[in-house]
Amino acid sequence: MENKNITEALNADSAQAIIKLLSMQESYDERLNKTKPSRLRVLSIEGSDPIGGAGTMADMKAFTAQGVFGYAAMTSVLAQNTQGVTDIVNVEPSFLLAQLKAVSDDADIDAMKIGMLGTPELVDTVREWLIELLKDYKTSGKPKPTVVLDPVMYAKSGDRLLTAEAEQALTTLIPLADIITPNVMELAALDTMGDQTPLDSDISTTRNIENKPFNNSASSDNSTANGYAALQAPRSYEEMERLAKSVAARFGVAVYAKGGALALSGNKECSDILAVPTIAAKTTESNAVQSGTPTVSADKPQTETPADSPSDTASTLASSSLPAPTLGPNQTHQPSSKPTFEHETSVSITRIEGAAVPTQNVHGTGDTLSSTLAALRPQCNDWVETAKRAKAWMTGAIAAADGLHVGHGHGPVDFTWQHSPTGLSFTEDYWRRTAEIRERIAKMPFIERMLDGTLPLDDFSFYLHQDDIYLTDYTSLLALASSRAADPRERAFFADAASYGLEEGLTFHRQWYREHGFSIERAAMSETTAAYLGHEHRFTDTGSYSALVAVVMPCYWVYSVIGQEMKEQVRERNLDLDNHPYGLWIRMYADPGFTSRTLEELRICDKLAASSSMADYNQMMDAALGSTEHEYRFFDQALTRKLR
Repeated sequence: MENKNITEALNADSAQAIIKLLSMQESYDERLNKTKPSRLRVLSIEGSDPIGGAGTMADMKAFTAQGVFGYAAMTSVLAQNTQGVTDIVNVEPSFLLAQLKAVSDDADIDAMKIGMLGTPELVDTVREWLIELLKDYKTSGKPKPTVVLDPVMYAKSGDRLLTAEAEQALTTLIPLADIITPNVMELAALDTMGDQTPLDSDISTTRNIENKPFNNSASSDNSTANGYAALQAPRSYEEMERLAKSVAARFGVAVYAKGGALALSGNKECSDILAVPTIAAKTTESNAVQSGTPTVSADKPQTETPADSPSDTASTLASSSLPAPTLGPNQTHQPSSKPTFEHETSVSITRIEGAAVPTQNVHGTGDTLSSTLAALRPQCNDWVETAKRAKAWMTGAIAAADGLHVGHGHGPVDFTWQHSPTGLSFTEDYWRRTAEIRERIAKMPFIERMLDGTLPLDDFSFYLHQDDIYLTDYTSLLALASSRAADPRERAFFADAASYGLEEGLTFHRQWYREHGFSIERAAMSETTAAYLGHEHRFTDTGSYSALVAVVMPCYWVYSVIGQEMKEQVRERNLDLDNHPYGLWIRMYADPGFTSRTLEELRICDKLAASSSMADYNQMMDAALGSTEHEYRFFDQALTRKLR
């Protein structure tokens, strides 16, 4: 039954499979042919942490762990350790701007994580700089950087970290973000933002934010902290889902709601909620110009975007002319008018599941999660894939935290529990490394002669007989992959792939033999075929599931590439495949069903590589590169005929 279900699923997707695979290959080629850095570049806008587990220090480690290069602009300097914060000094807004411009005037930014912004003035500085940056990138045609905003308003303990004025200012940054990462208290606060009224109506105009020693006790009572009424954090995942959906719709931004507080309260599950709006919000120029901040209005037409796609809000804002607020030397920040939001946005919900890790060492997990999302999003297809990869990495880092023995309080996670050797996905890394050999395969005489029909039938018959031998062994490896797979979807896929390879491949061979008068009797194995099978078994015998998946991958992708390229050449040359001696072969490997299977194989490779160690990743890559070279030799052997 599993085989039938996976086959039906693949067939259902096959209509778009060819478009998807070609689009992926084109995007890989586009990045390959341009001057492209070896790693993505990600900016951290954060406060410091001298103990090294949170803030800028955590961001830099998270960036390195995900294979990207990190920049940093520091918003504040903290006296902090695993037991708490004893003092904090916010940098001057002008100095923060100088840091930001030092980076953006000199270097390109692929993504950014925005964290602790302790004063309204710092929020204003980041917002106005970001608006100008997005405008410049749009004008120059540069890809829009992914913006991850960690709305730092409440500590894990529930203590309030910002004044009401600073919180209100922070909401003006949200429409510029692609995703926000609130904890449960911040999620509750954002859900009511704009609905709450300060108990002291003058608080936002009389409070003067200065660089004063940090005092956490002043905000320990959430019922009256900073003059606001009490907030109730969600106590179940169902409530988290409701709030995340509400906030995503309210602000027109994706929401990654962190459920760690539920795990710390004794829940065996430690899952997070991803809410992604499918309609992007737009600004109203009148409100924006009046307040200097972006707002969303129901009067403006909404732009539909696919689920998991970055919101178009930021690009809209970047093209708007938004004046920066100016403050005199003795002037305190005046709050902007409340932003208004469109409530009819459609939102998709995904639960990012995980198990609770029994540890108290969770210092800086919020910072680390948001910076990991920023590092991973440009490497992934959508927010769901990004969130799942980030969650898996975070779970491993938390699980390894107890071994660090840093401090006497809540220690940091272990950023070095796993290393990623590159900022590229496995499939893009492979595609880049195989550019030369793929070109050799495309131009080899065997392929060219098969396409134009001049390849002698004897040569093709020799190739098919060796393919009989190869497929018999190859499908056994696919069956072995099914037995080793822990994921039910992967187990079903490889079981179906083994069956498909035997039924479709060998059936085609026998049909071709009969139609062209060749014997179906098994031939002797060639040296080349023996060498290819020996290569596959060397990696299979290691017992590694990921190496097994990687070593069988090129047989899918190389044949898909050849099939699609031949199909295009057939169209351009107006060839008649019905009467072509190799028309059946071309049709089989250009078939959308085969393309669907190729895409699934590539997805599994990327998934396994994303959670692998550096040694495992290198083993996967060696396996795949070796198989690709053997594919070239396998085709070429028909013209050389070296039997054992």
